[in-house]
Amino acid sequence: MGQNKKLSRLSKTKQALLSAIGLSKTLALGILIASPSVFAALEDEIIGDWKLVSHLASFQGESFDSHQALLSQRPCAANITYVISKDKRYRLDASASGCDEAYKKIQEKIYAKTQWKLVGNTLTTSATNFAVGQSYTVTVEGKRMIWVGQDNQGTLTYERK
Repeated sequence: MGQNKKLSRLSKTKQALLSAIGLSKTLALGILIASPSVFAALEDEIIGDWKLVSHLASFQGESFDSHQALLSQRPCAANITYVISKDKRYRLDASASGCDEAYKKIQEKIYAKTQWKLVGNTLTTSATNFAVGQSYTVTVEGKRMIWVGQDNQGTLTYERK
């Protein structure tokens, strides 16, 4: 079958599908055009300096806030900044936290190679060039950014600095 016939058949199939779900070509095109800009706006919203305010998790059916548990042992961690850069770096900055030097060094080393990417509203962080990573559904509401783990990592809530 010639290339033009394949394209024509594919186009007719798309039209039939759109028709079957009740979408006009104009509406479908509008959705396709608007969607990338919506997610581009989300990308712009997440870039910046953030403070972690909670990390709700569960273990053996019990829910807890692991960030509050950390703060009870290391109150200085409340002053740590998480930096999401336009160049796709995700870093922990403990320089102004008041934590001891050994703790700051270890924490910053953990995040030294971490990158991020956003596909739709799924944010993935990785220190292995995305060979493995952690994925979250991300939303921004005012000065709050919420990450809901897609693999049972819990829910992280950040506040813009």
